[in-house]
Amino acid sequence: MTNVTIGTRTGYLGADGHVLPADAQDFDVENPATGAVIGQAHEIRSSEVDMVVAQAERAFTGTWRDTAPDVRGALLRSWADRITAHREELAALELAEVGHVRKEVLGDIDTAVRVLTYYAGLADKLEGTTFSRYPGRVAYGMDEPFGVVAGINAYNANIVFVAVKGGPALVAGNCIVYKAAEQAPGSTFRMAELALEAGIPPGVVSVVTGRGETAGPLLCEHPAIGMVSFTGSPGAGQAVIRQSASTIAPVVLELGGKSPAILLPDADLELALPSVLHSNFVKSGQSCIAGSRILVHESRYAEVTQELAKRAAAVRVGLPADKRSEMGTLISRRQRDHVHGLVGRAVAAGATVMTGGAPAEDGPLAAGSFYQPTVLADVTDDNPAATTEAFGPMASVLSYSDIDEALARANATSFGLSSQIWGNDARTIHYLAGHLVAGTVWVNAHRALHPTVPSGGMKRSGFGREFGIAAVREFTRHKSVVWDLTTERALPYT
Repeated sequence: MTNVTIGTRTGYLGADGHVLPADAQDFDVENPATGAVIGQAHEIRSSEVDMVVAQAERAFTGTWRDTAPDVRGALLRSWADRITAHREELAALELAEVGHVRKEVLGDIDTAVRVLTYYAGLADKLEGTTFSRYPGRVAYGMDEPFGVVAGINAYNANIVFVAVKGGPALVAGNCIVYKAAEQAPGSTFRMAELALEAGIPPGVVSVVTGRGETAGPLLCEHPAIGMVSFTGSPGAGQAVIRQSASTIAPVVLELGGKSPAILLPDADLELALPSVLHSNFVKSGQSCIAGSRILVHESRYAEVTQELAKRAAAVRVGLPADKRSEMGTLISRRQRDHVHGLVGRAVAAGATVMTGGAPAEDGPLAAGSFYQPTVLADVTDDNPAATTEAFGPMASVLSYSDIDEALARANATSFGLSSQIWGNDARTIHYLAGHLVAGTVWVNAHRALHPTVPSGGMKRSGFGREFGIAAVREFTRHKSVVWDLTTERALPYT
């Protein structure tokens, strides 16, 4: 097998390894920090998807379904070990294709290893259920795999998404076909290659790529795909629901967010402010769990706004491979234009730019898609900055007068992915945590994702759960078995 490296042309990866079709329709993959073309990706075709899925079906029925749970776990541990051994190689792929800074990329790789290690340990601990005892009857339940499932990934955490979807899918006994992000497919292909090198049977982990509007439906509408796990925008999630309806396949959706970060009057600002800013600027703001609506009590609004602006202005934007860089690039000029346009609409609606508000184009950044860390003040609830997901480095600061107002405004959004509470008043924190409409509430913490803690959305942020045992349940379907042990009974038609 030819390993995927920077500048590689990617085709599709199935039971036959990485295939590069000779008559392919390819599209360019660019380095967002330089604008240079660094590779080509294959636009997958229907016949090729059929082939990859059929190979995955054969791997499921012939091998993986009946592989012992402890063996599956051992193979996942071996996969995690291979990822660790190739940490620098994977980091180089992500730096080139996505443009996150090195620290962020290495963090993603380490998270993927933790996730796979967790599910490896869980593999032989999944249990069934026995139901109420009745004379002469045995009844039990089992959670069985779907067979072949699809994992459709966004670009902002490629390596993490491979583990978050693949870990629970594989320990449950499924084979998985990933749709790699078209903007940055390389690390997903390399992760799958490492799975094969770790000993996971061919066909159990497969990868296709292509533009979302073409490759997505080919997977979501495929009759042999048992379920779909999707990460992306709400609009794309709606499309996945419509497409999967053709086969009535269940879906797990992790979609966008417009998450609130509530600073209580007694919040420790030395702890809260850098943390809230980091939740907005990590990965250049390309994070669905960014605390982008910062709600500050009116007694501290001026102080907090000025301090946030001062700290944001000091964030060093630079080339991803530069160890001094604290924030890298957006994925494309198109995404940078989206962020800049949103800032412009926010200002037109009354917001004040405290810092940033423009592309970062100094020196070596000029050819890339960099944007300045941006803090907006005087933002009202109906301002575009408070209603639209930027998916870029833009934080909005809003003022509130009392806790019930803060709660109502925090919930006044169509999203419900995460929330942050910063403060020390236990009674107020408990009240807010119980009433915030969000799949995850972090208290004096942000981005505190862990393999053991389920995570997911409400409202337009999606449904279903990732991480924890809950994720394994998403990749299984329940079956009840009722066994009548009696021989003397009234029979029909006699």
